[in-house]
Amino acid sequence: MNRMGRGILLLLLLVIGVAQAGERPRIGLVLSGGGARGAAHVGVLKVLERLHVPVDYIAGTSMGAIIGGLYASGMSPEEIERALAGIDWNDILKDNTSRSLLSFRRKRDQDQFLTRSAVGVRNRQVRLPMGLIQGQKLLLKLKELTRPVAGVKKFDNLPIPFRAVATDIGTGREVVLGKGDLAVAMRASAAIPSVFAPVRMGRLLLVDGGVTDNLPVRVVREMGADIVIAVDISTPLRSRNEITDALTVADQLTNIMTRGNTERSIASLKSTDLLLVPKLGNLGTIDFPRVGEAIGIGERAAEKQRRALARFSVDQAAWKDWKARRRPHYRPKPVRLAFIEVENDSRLSDRVLLDRLELRPGDLFDLEKLQRGIGRIYGMDLFEQVSYRLEQRNGKTGLVVKARAKSWGPNYLLWDLRFFADWQSGTGLNVGAGYTRTAINPLGGELRAIARIGERPSLFLEWYQPLWYKNPVFINPQVELLRRTMGFFKDGSEFAEYDFRQARFRLDVGQELGDWGEIRLGYQLAYDRYRLNIGEPLYLPHNGGEHEGRVSLQLQADTLDSLYFPTSGYRGHLAYRVYRKVLGGDQNFEQLFARVTLAKTVGRNTLLLHGQAGYSHRPGNGNALWPLYGRFDLGGFLNLTGLHHYELTGPYMAFGYAGFMRRIGGRFSPVPAYVGATLEVGNTWQKESGFGNRWVTGGSLFLGLDTPVGPLYLGLGVAENNRETAFVFLGSPF
Repeated sequence: MNRMGRGILLLLLLVIGVAQAGERPRIGLVLSGGGARGAAHVGVLKVLERLHVPVDYIAGTSMGAIIGGLYASGMSPEEIERALAGIDWNDILKDNTSRSLLSFRRKRDQDQFLTRSAVGVRNRQVRLPMGLIQGQKLLLKLKELTRPVAGVKKFDNLPIPFRAVATDIGTGREVVLGKGDLAVAMRASAAIPSVFAPVRMGRLLLVDGGVTDNLPVRVVREMGADIVIAVDISTPLRSRNEITDALTVADQLTNIMTRGNTERSIASLKSTDLLLVPKLGNLGTIDFPRVGEAIGIGERAAEKQRRALARFSVDQAAWKDWKARRRPHYRPKPVRLAFIEVENDSRLSDRVLLDRLELRPGDLFDLEKLQRGIGRIYGMDLFEQVSYRLEQRNGKTGLVVKARAKSWGPNYLLWDLRFFADWQSGTGLNVGAGYTRTAINPLGGELRAIARIGERPSLFLEWYQPLWYKNPVFINPQVELLRRTMGFFKDGSEFAEYDFRQARFRLDVGQELGDWGEIRLGYQLAYDRYRLNIGEPLYLPHNGGEHEGRVSLQLQADTLDSLYFPTSGYRGHLAYRVYRKVLGGDQNFEQLFARVTLAKTVGRNTLLLHGQAGYSHRPGNGNALWPLYGRFDLGGFLNLTGLHHYELTGPYMAFGYAGFMRRIGGRFSPVPAYVGATLEVGNTWQKESGFGNRWVTGGSLFLGLDTPVGPLYLGLGVAENNRETAFVFLGSPF
């Protein structure tokens, strides 16, 4: 008798045996890991349901644990497919919080630094995170999808008993997860080493289960399965010709480890079991935009095994009974929160975190509000993970938010790179490095030092100290030393160039106005020195110095979704400044400055509107030279693009543009790209009587790339009188 004949005989004997016992054979479904390739499991599930094949146990690893866990929770294959299609994978696989949820303090960080590095300083040692991605958004999405069974703590009590397989990175041993938080178990099983941060569970530090058991056949047998249906979607080994660099070598080593334990599991399958291996071709582990394609491949692979799968089918009555039993019994009901607590291992007070939640004791549980509040806490950029759970105490339900501080903090190194080059102004480069000490006290005080070299070298030191928990009042002393070259122009030609140096001290008192803005009252004392390098003086003597003493009141607002390529929101700045000799300055005058940027998007197209104006008033002595600190500048990209950088200068200024920007490329492009154009108009004036008399017009065409090192723009700028330039700009023009 051949192998197939023996298999059929064994299956018949098994069926007869369980029939005599009054039960059908228990079917265990095993779903392997494989990243985006794991979406093929959904296609297999669709065929199983079409053929009325009941699943009694599920064990999964990595993406197999996610798909298997969702199916075990009561979701249908169609619901899982819709959930996968609705996920913005380009966003969920990043840790950056939506800018609208960032604290205003963190928004201002983007003015200082284009990129926040992942380098921390702890105990006088440089520290790095344990994964490129912390998985915050993925965990919250899994919690959202498993909300109907959030009250189930033992996975045997799910509509279908379930196990997720992970690996303890500390010992290298397999960990089978059968209780706890289903979403956390799924997230732990899918924690690809070095890509996703490990999941802490008690004393265990868990990573992807594919390291130890990518196709957990043994696990599902131990659960009680008589027959195993195993689906292997793991990535095959690369050919010799495909191994070309260090990345492919590392990937091959991972695949070798995974394939080794997968082959052992396949070898353990019995003749009565069934193995499905969808042919996924070049679909890679990170090709999440192709999940729809993977689902179709999995469905076709299962259809090809239709006859083999049909052996496990049940009649209509048994199928109806099975379907009824796998409906979730823990559908969420309206919950009124008796208490709200924070588990917080940072130096911050719990009250600071509680204030960022929209929910209060006595409120009905609202998942959307909770996720926004968690986003605000995570947006403080102090925590590697912020999660939650509903907890029962004395018959009452409450909410516990768990915030785990970054293991590589609380002190961070930051860096910045800004560059411009154009036909008009030549080139300019600034490189900056900063050190920030965060959460130095329960209210969230911060100390920061920044050093820059290049076109505008500077040294900056500040202390930011909130004085209260809710919409905190704060104090913000600052000290800065800076140096730059200043050019003066006439009719497009530079006639003088000065070396300018400044030392300044500033003390602000302010209040945050939620996440959208702040108001500040400040005093600034500065001393400026300048020296003529080349040319002839017109606005200033050859050499000299100026003292600045001022108080200012300013209101800032910012709801832009991106500071680099905004598609919605607004950003505004309104300031009133009073300069007085009694405050330590050389002159008496006042200034009013206003700036606003608006963005509105329809589809891929964004309309940008920007306007700014500066107005100065000085009683008497109208012919005296204005000090450098009392002037406004125009010139450069999106600031009258066709002119030299800072070509126009004066105590009176007005400028505006209307812009258009369109996103190009696919939704999941690794480097988002935009094309845009602006029409610009503005000028500066030396006297109040000339304000608004003559306007300079211009515009730009540009290509924008949102690169890992910051926003990069390449384009052409024009202005009247045949002024034109080509430019490269790395920085934030908005």
